[in-house]
Amino acid sequence: MIKFFRKIRHRLLSENKFSKYLIYAIGEIILVVIGILIALYINNLNTEKQDAITLNGYLNNIAENIKSDQINLEKISVFRDSSIIGSMYFMTMIEQESKDQYKIYFSKYFNYNPWLDESFQSNQSGFEALKNSGYLNKIHQTDLETQLYKYYSLVQKIKDEEQSLNNFMEEMEYDMYKNNIVQKTKLIIRKLFKNIETPDDINQLQQILNYPAFVGSHSRNSGTKYMNDLYKELMIVNENLMAEIEEITKG
Repeated sequence: MIKFFRKIRHRLLSENKFSKYLIYAIGEIILVVIGILIALYINNLNTEKQDAITLNGYLNNIAENIKSDQINLEKISVFRDSSIIGSMYFMTMIEQESKDQYKIYFSKYFNYNPWLDESFQSNQSGFEALKNSGYLNKIHQTDLETQLYKYYSLVQKIKDEEQSLNNFMEEMEYDMYKNNIVQKTKLIIRKLFKNIETPDDINQLQQILNYPAFVGSHSRNSGTKYMNDLYKELMIVNENLMAEIEEITKG
């Protein structure tokens, strides 16, 4: 093709047809420009396609993280519900001072005691990878970006609330261990379930259960319904975010 155009230029110059040569030269320049523009257009299409594939990869990773979060949310919600019910039972129990209620509490509700260091664990690896990649600007000012920041801001809020709660419970637990409350309780509970407890054991147990750290832990824990409200809010954002990701990755 290049040889063909070169021959035409030589023939026009040899025939001293400068005006025709000039028109031809301009036409050739236009063809070259058109070729460059077409090449750039194709290159841009390929780049955009590759960018879309890469972005979808990040979004799919986030979607997998969110699915994992959903499972963890359901687990922590069940625990928190049971723990609150147990603490509410405890607060009623210490007022009534019933040996049978003591047995019910320690056999049924103590498995969800407030000193268990339970918290919602969110996998944020996909979102962190997206931020570090520079591809976050590909979804700038979109509903997806809004939902992403809303989701992970709420995750952080939950983390802070749970950390505050767990720190309080650790202080109460440390106080009880330091003052030998836990060890005394274990001994009496063993007697209680073997039905060999004495009236003195029951009196001592009543005093232990009314110990400030014991009561304080359950009192604080019984009022943590707000944690489940946060979990439910996150579940709603979770569903909205999944819908946004699915719409983009399938598009």
